Amino acid sequence: MENKSKFWKGVLVGALVMAFAGLTIVGISTGIFLIGKSIVRNQAQVQVQGTDGGAAVDQSDINWNQVDNKARKIQSIVQQYFLFDENGQRVEDYIYKGLMAGLDDPYSVYYTKEEFKDLMEETSGEYCGIGALVSKDMKTGVVSIAKVFKGTPAEKAGLRNGDMFYEVDGMAVTADMDLDILVKQHVKGEEGTTVHLKMYRPSTESYVEVDVVRQKIEVPTVEHEMKADKLGYVAVAQFDDVKVTGKQFQEAVEDLESQGMEGLLIDLRGNPGGVLDTAVMMIDYMLPDDLKEYADENGKTLVVSTADKNGEGKRYYCEDGHSVDIPVVILVDGNSASASEVFSGALKDYGRAKLVGTTTFGKGIVQTLLPLGDGSAVKLTTAHYYSPSGFDLHGVGLEPDVEVEFEPPENVDADYVFTDEDDNQMQKALEVLEEMVDTNETQAEPAA
Repeated sequence: MENKSKFWKGVLVGALVMAFAGLTIVGISTGIFLIGKSIVRNQAQVQVQGTDGGAAVDQSDINWNQVDNKARKIQSIVQQYFLFDENGQRVEDYIYKGLMAGLDDPYSVYYTKEEFKDLMEETSGEYCGIGALVSKDMKTGVVSIAKVFKGTPAEKAGLRNGDMFYEVDGMAVTADMDLDILVKQHVKGEEGTTVHLKMYRPSTESYVEVDVVRQKIEVPTVEHEMKADKLGYVAVAQFDDVKVTGKQFQEAVEDLESQGMEGLLIDLRGNPGGVLDTAVMMIDYMLPDDLKEYADENGKTLVVSTADKNGEGKRYYCEDGHSVDIPVVILVDGNSASASEVFSGALKDYGRAKLVGTTTFGKGIVQTLLPLGDGSAVKLTTAHYYSPSGFDLHGVGLEPDVEVEFEPPENVDADYVFTDEDDNQMQKALEVLEEMVDTNETQAEPAA
């Protein structure tokens, strides 16, 4: 009887959950969900969204009497015939997971207490892991390495961008796995421990098995260098916390400016997104505060806006008094998503940058973390976001001004070391940027 009660309690709680307002972020389109210090700091500001202090009102078309009867019947059958011992807590957890899975939204998920605790682990730029940015293609379910960071265990083990996860410590990596949990519970771990990875390498159509020793990693989310002809290059791997990625981006641009930079290439290929506030801060740093194309009564440069199911949302503006007034090109591809698209879309709308590469992923929806008060939580899709012109890119993506598919070099073996000359997209982007500098084109044509 106790098991029956616990089983049904899970169904009921899943239906009548009291939602709490968490920090809104732009979730990572390919599946990575970044939680930075800003979320940890704002937990004390979480507010109840219930109705008049009572239980949430069910307005769905679910027949809960039918669910009640069927759940009890199944539980009775389980107790009568199931060969093995039942794990009541696991069953209860999967009731909640099933409620979220039934929404048919790959970005809306339930986190157990343990999973949510792992998810809320500090991501202030340091962690014990392998030193690679891992992403998931939500269309195919494939988990792969978006970027191997220099000087990390992943690089020393010979892992490469594009390598696909097949097994982690003998556990098969399947399409239905939550990426956050895969990374935090299986890829990351205690410093000095070893994780065995079996990867599929598309470039050589072969499997690669490596042992990687985890160590404390300082994540270099932004890298920069000066290319030929005073063309600055900044690569942003992900939009981590403002104090991490935002600060690194500002420092990178200022360093390049001190070297006489005349044009800026921002590489967002493979960047799955991250924290919305970081994207807003970086756009604010790039754009003047008083652009009028899409201004409202505020008079400030509109960066991005959001709208929930009731048409209510928030509008973000430039206000830091700073701008970068040199030609800008942004490199994008099909894995540039979410916060990457917020950044690219704003600069494109105002004609302050040209996009080079391929159409972006197309994730124009916002996820919100909603703690449930008992240590568990749900991540729920709660709003659309729109570029300054009002463009809804969800499911569509941003089309580049100059389209160029990546063409990998031919006849390479597993030990081949790629160089800038092998990157035809980068070469084209630098060519476009140099033309803009030569013609003194400080900005592109605004989007229609």
